Amino acid sequence: MAEEVESLCVNCMDARSDAVQLTLHGDSLMLRGAPVLVEVHYRARHDRSAPVMDVFMDALDRMCRRLLGATPRIRCFAIDQATLFARN
Repeated sequence: MAEEVESLCVNCMDARSDAVQLTLHGDSLMLRGAPVLVEVHYRARHDRSAPVMDVFMDALDRMCRRLLGATPRIRCFAIDQATLFARN
């Protein structure tokens, strides 16, 4: 799944492969809502428009259904690079 998500980020959102970071929290118990929660935090850019994000989320939704057997709740958060302070 990690390889497919990374490939989706690179091919759909034009992300650098070495900038994609994935975390899986398997010990969490979903008390309410969808059984799978996907949060995507990405750097806002002009080429990551609403139509691009729709394609990305559609592909991510299909991937979760196929690999996890569950319908995910997907939340994407665009981070303004002017307010992003990061290391490594």
